[in-house]
Amino acid sequence: MGQDLQASAIQKLAEHDVRMEDIAFGTKEFLTNKYHDAINDTQLEQAVAHVLHKDEVADIILTALYLDEQAAIMPDTQPLKARLRRDANGHNVDEILAIGITQQFSAAATVHYGLLDDLKPGLIGEINDKTDSINVYLDDILAALIASAAMVYLELGGGNTY
Repeated sequence: MGQDLQASAIQKLAEHDVRMEDIAFGTKEFLTNKYHDAINDTQLEQAVAHVLHKDEVADIILTALYLDEQAAIMPDTQPLKARLRRDANGHNVDEILAIGITQQFSAAATVHYGLLDDLKPGLIGEINDKTDSINVYLDDILAALIASAAMVYLELGGGNTY
């Protein structure tokens, strides 16, 4: 069951134009900008795979993307629809789900998620700024996956020595 769940989450991300390569690229950019290190691509792929191959992560990814999909088809008469369309401050469910991912990896992953969520670099910002779809949850999930993969990468390399 776990492998089906994980494969479903990875497939669902791909349906929303987020692939493992995108997560790896975002993680590499984050690590090089933050720590100025050369990145071992094999180790980076292992870190991303480790994050994506946890049932708890897959559950959150699938839940978050389902919520984005449901928000898109929600009637415009629903008051929540307007808040979701503009990713209103105070909604915070998206951040709570993202933190549910990062807390499985480390407090540092949660802190780095907050930074990525604030700065919205690369694909995170592109997803956040889309106006043709509702992506309240997807940008936060991507930021959480990148932050978590970065921490796993550092651990695979012997730990964070910074």
